[in-house]
Amino acid sequence: MTVAVVALGGNAILKSNERGTSKEQINHVNESVRQIGVLLKKYDIVIVHGNGPQVGNILVQQEKSKYKIPPMPLDVCGAMTQGQIGYFLQMSIGNILKKPALSVITRVLVNEKDPSFKKPTKPIGPYYSKKIKKNMIKELAGWRRVVASPKPVEIIEAKEIRTLIERGYIVITCGGGGIPVILKKGKLVGIEAVIDKDFAAQKLASQLKAECLIILTDVKNVYINYCRKDQRPLGKITAKELTKYLKEGQFKEGSMKPKIEASLKFLANGGKKVIITDLLSLKKALNDQVGTIITK
Repeated sequence: MTVAVVALGGNAILKSNERGTSKEQINHVNESVRQIGVLLKKYDIVIVHGNGPQVGNILVQQEKSKYKIPPMPLDVCGAMTQGQIGYFLQMSIGNILKKPALSVITRVLVNEKDPSFKKPTKPIGPYYSKKIKKNMIKELAGWRRVVASPKPVEIIEAKEIRTLIERGYIVITCGGGGIPVILKKGKLVGIEAVIDKDFAAQKLASQLKAECLIILTDVKNVYINYCRKDQRPLGKITAKELTKYLKEGQFKEGSMKPKIEASLKFLANGGKKVIITDLLSLKKALNDQVGTIITK
């Protein structure tokens, strides 16, 4: 079994200039699945998806209806998006790729003492014209809510996911980075946070002993000196070379940096290859023709 774990961003499913109707999202899912399908010639695939725009919309719905319906905590809202996006992907994979697919509501163990709980930094949801909550940050497009983003310790359902892969399923899992849970008095308890989907994908890929981690983003390549006159795309590169650029501060926090850190961790834990590129370039990236290809 040669496994590739694919990390698909939530923004690939819901664009910033759209209302986010089910029809719009299904159309984007269909296009994503058509591109991801090229992997089936080489790998058994597992899809990890983001949920930033979708969970943001659910939080707005919660806020608007809180006087009529009790609002749900963030971990429950994350579970809602796993069901929603998982359903879209599952239907699309069956209809387009003609392959069996299953969505797994996935819990991810985090450490209650992770420093991110004291200093939330993960932006989620829509932009606001003014600060309306305590934990918000100012970005170019406006104010945005921030929450804790702890590192994943363990994917709880990893064994079940492996069994499904072995039985021929394309597995959709760790949606939105997974539902964060902590261990309290011997029991798993949900906690309000958002786990970075790229770190969750790395953790799952390492637990599955996957050969390849594929991170799909909105650029063909990782760049150094990004947005400068001397910016340069990175093609084939070793983990050692990439580590040097990471230490130089070449990659932005909350953007490319977590993707680079997840990539390096995957390779350090036995992975063989990481591909970072955009959806439309995936086929060429598989043949090392485009994209950032990272090896040991």
